[in-house]
Amino acid sequence: MTSVVIKGRIVLISLICLFALPAIIAKLVLSQGWYETGVTNRGQLIEPYTTLEQLGQVSPLLVRGWQLAYVLPQECGEQCQQQLYLMQQSHVALGKYQERVVPVIWTSQPSDAVDELMVVMQMNDAVSAKVQPGQMLIVDPLGQLVMSYTPQSNEDLSKLSKDMLADLRKLLKLSRVG
Repeated sequence: MTSVVIKGRIVLISLICLFALPAIIAKLVLSQGWYETGVTNRGQLIEPYTTLEQLGQVSPLLVRGWQLAYVLPQECGEQCQQQLYLMQQSHVALGKYQERVVPVIWTSQPSDAVDELMVVMQMNDAVSAKVQPGQMLIVDPLGQLVMSYTPQSNEDLSKLSKDMLADLRKLLKLSRVG
């Protein structure tokens, strides 16, 4: 009789271990930071939630749409010119999504580097404090700043542009707005 009781207890303990041990191991792995989560975005998510309206800025678009924004530096050198060119090429490369996105130049002061056909937004002080010169941004149709891409001094701008294009395509595919 005691061997039956011992056998029953062993079965009970093994069943408890069978179901509890994976949960305990998972909790340990997550709490110790041994697991690195995978991310698919290539740019930097802008947090906390920030909109143009919160910053006191009016959207330059008459019709709601996605913005591919470039923050124009005060002096537009070779890197700036290349970035403007790549922004135009990225817009063309969107293909069927091209109608949903408008390239916009954000500037704090008027500049000669801007083509007359491009949409230009004059930034206020709050927006200027939030963004950096030379930065590329993705802005959703509701005016929320979604992602940013800040080039480093010796970074390949075409790779940065491809990364931004991949993220933008993914956002446009999943978006139900604009």
